[in-house]
Amino acid sequence: MNRLTKGAKRFLFHRGGLGVQVTIVFIWVVMMGLLVEKTLLQPERLKISPVLAKEGMKLGEEWWGIYWKGEKIGYAVTIQQQEAEKVSVREKAWLKLSVLGTPQNIEQTLEYQTKQNLILDSFDFNLRSGLLHFRLAGRVEDSPAGAGKRLTLKSFSAGKERQQEIILQEVPYILGQTKLYFLAQSLEKGKKYRILAFDPSTLSKAEMTAEVEGTEHLNIGGEEKELFRVRQEFRGIVVKSLMDRSGEIWKEESPGGLVLLRESKNAAMHKNWSRGKIVDLIALTAIPVKGEIENPRAAGYLRAKILSPALGDLKIQADRQLRIGNEVIIRKEEFPPKPSARKALPERERQEALRSTPFIQTDDPEIRRQAEAIVKGIDDPAEKVRRIAAWVYQELEKRPVVSIPSAVEVLKQKMGDCNEHTVLFTALIRAIGIPAHMETGIIYQEGKFYYHSWAKVHLGSWVSVDPLLNQIPADATHIRLAEGDLDKQLDIVKVIGRMKIELLEVR
Repeated sequence: MNRLTKGAKRFLFHRGGLGVQVTIVFIWVVMMGLLVEKTLLQPERLKISPVLAKEGMKLGEEWWGIYWKGEKIGYAVTIQQQEAEKVSVREKAWLKLSVLGTPQNIEQTLEYQTKQNLILDSFDFNLRSGLLHFRLAGRVEDSPAGAGKRLTLKSFSAGKERQQEIILQEVPYILGQTKLYFLAQSLEKGKKYRILAFDPSTLSKAEMTAEVEGTEHLNIGGEEKELFRVRQEFRGIVVKSLMDRSGEIWKEESPGGLVLLRESKNAAMHKNWSRGKIVDLIALTAIPVKGEIENPRAAGYLRAKILSPALGDLKIQADRQLRIGNEVIIRKEEFPPKPSARKALPERERQEALRSTPFIQTDDPEIRRQAEAIVKGIDDPAEKVRRIAAWVYQELEKRPVVSIPSAVEVLKQKMGDCNEHTVLFTALIRAIGIPAHMETGIIYQEGKFYYHSWAKVHLGSWVSVDPLLNQIPADATHIRLAEGDLDKQLDIVKVIGRMKIELLEVR
């Protein structure tokens, strides 16, 4: 087992060993983005007419209470206004929760403008938590090539601006107005919808599906209302909405226990708050385990059953992991890899594992300067990996944060949890020409598994690296469920709250 600094030990064992499992925070932030901010776009082919948009859009304020596992954790407001030839919408959410026993105050804001028929014109997304601030803005313009439209995205982090362009064949809508599409198609039990969607908070595309499952009665202010139950799914995140025939939404919920209830402004801001301990997000998402591991950080081999109804789409088998049915076998790799095990990556895979992204800014001058300074005078690639992992481990304060991690921001703030350590490590490693990917999954600690992220590097073969623990390779209790940059972490949402582990053999 690698030696840990005092700070890392406090983080690792704080509140019963919950310190290494903070990947769930990022996933939860994105879930809030989908449920509260609805930062999704849908294509023009849905044809919401200006007349329908004008008649169906409710101007003014709508307030919501935000609940997690029955406990109130925040509130949200949507303000919609008509301005000449455009519609202006401002959605804001305030959240108060605990992460590893540390109170966190979070503020999310989405402002966007659309044309009269709700075709997107521009948006501005902000996330603030303590010292951390992430902003992503976008504007739709004519494509210079003359075909389709161009979505210009600007991200702001660590005082820097980065720009990216995406060519769209169809002009997008904000998916927060999906109810207008449902109204246009009519709300009927059994009716299904398929919508191509784009999430700017993670820069990922996927299909959103929706179905009117039936009707349900809900008591609101002493009055019972019959409402349509509409199930929507995007990237494994399932949201169920209760709406009336006019398209007004009264309740929305996800399987993990996140619920929005329509409330008055006074009730949303001041009523139903818990008087006891603040809800701890990490404790609520712990995964129960049958069996124990005495020294998990020294484990070199693990065989376990993963019990969940939603394993099919997860990338469990590859590299050091073997999956047989619902069993997984993990063997810790050798480092450095033996010459006989080494094989060059295909060029396309190599370039993908070296590329700069909006959150892993490999080409940023400060990232490159820092990476080169860490490995100055070193020729051996394995030693370069050791040095960069050790530098990230030693330099970053171990602190749970609620944010969308960005390598340049982490380099500036020098603090964070597993996601911040992994994002910065991956950016630094790629900056010196060594292919690397992020991995997302679970890790064992003091009787339970928790969600976690780490990295892997290619030195002739793939080797796992946990920069939060300074482990090369990572111990065998790291069970990977997804691979890739931050948007891939959403792939594990479908198993959150729906998974159990049975340990069969550990050594």
